[in-house]
Amino acid sequence: MQQYATNQIRNVVLLSQKGAGKTSLVEALVHMSGATSRLGNIDDGNTLGDFLPDEIRRKTSLNLSVVTCEWKKTKLNFIDTPGDPDFVGEIASGIRIADAALLLVDATSGIEVGTELGWKHAQAMDLPVFIVINRMDRDNTDFDAVVESLTEAFGAVIPMQIPYGSARDFNGIVDLAAMKGVSFDGGKNSREDIPAALEDPADDAREMLVEAVAAVDDDLTEKYLEDEEITSAELTAAMKTGVASRELFPVFCTSAVRNHGSGPLLDALAALAPSPKVVSNSSTNGAAALAFKTIVDPNMGRLTFLRVYSGEFTSNFQVRNIGKRTDERLGPLSYPRGKEHIDATTVVAGDICSVAKLASTLTGDTLAASRDAEALPGIEFPNPAIAFAITPKTKSDLDKLGTALSRVTEEDPTIRVTRDDATGETLIWGIGDGHLNVAVERLQSKFGAKVDIAVPQVPYLETVRRQTTANGRFKRQTGGHGQFGDVTIVLEPLSLDIGEFEFLNEIVGGAISRNYVPAVEKGIKAAMSEGILAGYPVVGCKVRLIDGKEHQVDSSDQAFQLAGAIAFREAARKASATILEPIYELRVSVPDTFTGAIISDLNSKRARLSGTDQADGYTVVIAESPLAEVQRYAVDLRQITQGRGSFTIDFIRYEEVPMHLQEQVIASRAKASD
Repeated sequence: MQQYATNQIRNVVLLSQKGAGKTSLVEALVHMSGATSRLGNIDDGNTLGDFLPDEIRRKTSLNLSVVTCEWKKTKLNFIDTPGDPDFVGEIASGIRIADAALLLVDATSGIEVGTELGWKHAQAMDLPVFIVINRMDRDNTDFDAVVESLTEAFGAVIPMQIPYGSARDFNGIVDLAAMKGVSFDGGKNSREDIPAALEDPADDAREMLVEAVAAVDDDLTEKYLEDEEITSAELTAAMKTGVASRELFPVFCTSAVRNHGSGPLLDALAALAPSPKVVSNSSTNGAAALAFKTIVDPNMGRLTFLRVYSGEFTSNFQVRNIGKRTDERLGPLSYPRGKEHIDATTVVAGDICSVAKLASTLTGDTLAASRDAEALPGIEFPNPAIAFAITPKTKSDLDKLGTALSRVTEEDPTIRVTRDDATGETLIWGIGDGHLNVAVERLQSKFGAKVDIAVPQVPYLETVRRQTTANGRFKRQTGGHGQFGDVTIVLEPLSLDIGEFEFLNEIVGGAISRNYVPAVEKGIKAAMSEGILAGYPVVGCKVRLIDGKEHQVDSSDQAFQLAGAIAFREAARKASATILEPIYELRVSVPDTFTGAIISDLNSKRARLSGTDQADGYTVVIAESPLAEVQRYAVDLRQITQGRGSFTIDFIRYEEVPMHLQEQVIASRAKASD
């Protein structure tokens, strides 16, 4: 591959509803460019973009992939992202390093949930958007109706083409900028005069295009108002300005699987898409790049994908990981073409490359030539909101699990692993059920660790509600030295806001030796960890040691530990014990039309509504709910909103479980213990 300058490079991220044809379109574009000798097919598992085993098996994209090609003195880096919102982390990486977005719309379905989400992602990053109405070869397509709905939803949506026909008759387009026809025949494009039947529709569409484009350029506005001719070159130049400023959103039509429309689309991207933004401030001090994707191979190690933002990167280049303050030496650099990698000698600002076996660099890290450089803005990943409890199937799996979990989180920053001290469970967190199921599959298929999964236990706690006094005595005589310890304690409720546990020694006169006091406290804490009602840890209480007895020969630390535990259990039995549950704050963002359904559903989950906010046609519902009711909320929210909603969840405090539900908690705990 030849060397390209920054202004000859185009970085384009593909966004859409799952199944709209992003991977197939990339396949068609790259094949049209001459980079491949055959057109890959998802059903056959031989596309450039979906090359990992789980993607081939599921016939859908699960990871970001970069596929590069050359077209008319321009290098295009296509960043193919999954359409499933569970894999939003891959989308976040893709839009972070792109300079334009290609939003695909299914010609038969029109605007779908994924279309809206893709638009929001591009809008959030201020990316120019090209819209492609794909699958024009399907039955029941209506190009004009889809354009109308896009205009209503997104604003200045301007067709650059109109199709010759639809379904099986989709075999060409009218190029409205050049006012020429383009017929498709076996993947080849032939320029021709506009068919007579399309002359009037083309004239009308051309007039709308010229009017829209002229509005973004003062000179063209004047020419348009004076009814002067606007040339194709003038139209293209103004269109490029309007696209870059997000004042215009050009529309194209394709059939990716038949490779129809890919040539004109490549022409448009090369001519209209902006060249890469380059970091030019002095803080970079030369070459700087952002790591935006990591793939871990059990045998080959890490493969890291970089977007260069300033300067140039070359093989055997010494760089600094700014965030980790470590040095890295780059090995051979490559231009990625899906599963293929093309040797690169120099990677210029704006371009994308991959490099193997970096020691410490992960997704989101900045690599720079200067040790004093500032880190580039990272990638904003959403927080995971749903968890599985995982346990290894065998001892062999236990030995592999730690490394496997580490590798999975290196590949996917939206996967997190935590340990719940209250329940003793290892939790793997993700965006949704599908996301976690894929992660669990990879633990086994890629890293050899088989696990069982379950809904996590709720980390209930227990506490007391009244003050009681109790004595605990441990006495055993078995020949020789015996065991003896005797203590009297006062157990009191303690506000959860003050602390979990407080122990006070109030013995006067030396009823027991001071060196036995720590043993008493240790025994009480051991009893607290075993619970009172359901075996959950006890918190929010104060214990005052007020009296005791010891034996000159038979007393010991062990005896006083056991006496302390006996005293606590006796006191707790009389102290009106109760169960506490964790309360979380949910902030649920949904389109306004779903607000009522969301509030109704939250009410059924024992939630208390705190308030609502409004933003860009979305309502943010703020509520507090017990964790037990919202552990699977990611699944519920998707069903209620057809995938349009999102939420965050944060722990805020513990509260008492309603009395009518405590028996259920106790019974469930007993069943789990059995």
